[in-house]
Amino acid sequence: MKKKSVLITLICLGLLLTTWIGPAMAASGDDKKNLEQSINQALTGIDFGNNPSLVSTENKLLANKVREYVYILKVGDGPHDLIGVHRVVKEKLPFVPVKAEKAVMMIPGDTCDFHSAYLLPTDWNRSMAVYLANNNIDVWGIDLRWTFVTLLANDLSYMKNWNTGTHVNDIRKAVKFARAVRGVTGSGSGQILMLGHSRGAQLVYAYANNETQLPASQRDLCGIIPMDMVYKFSPQDKDAQNAAYARYQAYKSIYATGKYYSEDGLQMKALASLAGLAPNLPSQVMPDFTNKQAALFALSSTYATVTDPLQPITPYYHYLAGTFGPKEVPTGLRYADYKYILRLGLAARPYQSLGEIIDGEAIMSDQVEVPYDDYLQEITIPVLYVGAAGGMGIYGTYTSTLLGSSDKSSIMVQLEDSGAEALDFGHADLIWSDKAPSLVWQPISRWILSH
Repeated sequence: MKKKSVLITLICLGLLLTTWIGPAMAASGDDKKNLEQSINQALTGIDFGNNPSLVSTENKLLANKVREYVYILKVGDGPHDLIGVHRVVKEKLPFVPVKAEKAVMMIPGDTCDFHSAYLLPTDWNRSMAVYLANNNIDVWGIDLRWTFVTLLANDLSYMKNWNTGTHVNDIRKAVKFARAVRGVTGSGSGQILMLGHSRGAQLVYAYANNETQLPASQRDLCGIIPMDMVYKFSPQDKDAQNAAYARYQAYKSIYATGKYYSEDGLQMKALASLAGLAPNLPSQVMPDFTNKQAALFALSSTYATVTDPLQPITPYYHYLAGTFGPKEVPTGLRYADYKYILRLGLAARPYQSLGEIIDGEAIMSDQVEVPYDDYLQEITIPVLYVGAAGGMGIYGTYTSTLLGSSDKSSIMVQLEDSGAEALDFGHADLIWSDKAPSLVWQPISRWILSH
């Protein structure tokens, strides 16, 4: 408890380093009334199980007539059964979205909510969601249940049963809601695309896998864009499968103790706080480094921070490409802005349910029976895989060979020679680096508009 209190204190202090962003501005008067009527109409039209209820609605004008709408939905009977649904769309008039033929639901990865992954409010020009919206794509996104768990939470036992299935069901409600809102706001209620980065891509695959068992008229997706994720390792990568199984067992052991959550986001916040508050002081986590160097090392040499019995998911997996000085001491980031990444670290969600992490390792290991990979061959919609050579990269391409689609393509960002993956474009460079707009977002946008 003492360790947790120290971390929380550091994080709260670190938050003072960021620019304060006020609450999103709510619509007012007739505009608000019309907006609420449209949303209520959309909710009424959703036909599945227990209909979600609207808890709150907010909106904020971003840039170039692009507006973000945020809807908090209650999706179950419990007090913690909440999800956030975001819409980022260009408008022809205030509260009147353009007619956007193409729409995409974006699923964030570990430790991230929609904002920190795709729309950090401090810099619209660095936001993938705004980029796509400026290209007349109707962008949607979700905040999963665990993103609402705060630093003040004590009893987290309610996260016990949150897993991939839970999140897929929640995403389905978000997608149905998005399609309904598109219908009542002029863009039609047809099928949409789904994009996910990292763990978000795991959920995309699981969603598409499950959807194959529904009648065609009930399916939501017309294409998927998994970004830098291994869903299934090739049988030739037996060592990687065994490493996934070892991680599965390790996480299951933690779960068996009654701890149903990961604190990776809390640790990320602490590293970012120390790096911002006392960058030149010796790190208590990595004694040979300063606090800033420790943060850079965790970002640029992520594979080297994994300790037994865990092994890195791929040999040189790292979040962001780094630069290094004598004795391999990290000196900076190769393609991303360090101050921007520091803010992202502070924005990490502190707790994440362990269930989907366990599921992911089970799927990758191919040694545990799970219901999320039984129908991959029946996925026939178009797929675009996007990989980073310094992330999961080429290892993620195998899953595409298991799909039944005749429309398969890929983008692999490799900026270094083969054999230099430890220095190459990283896992999160795809969404957070200065090169992402030209190397990643632009080709994704073209693919979306052509599908």
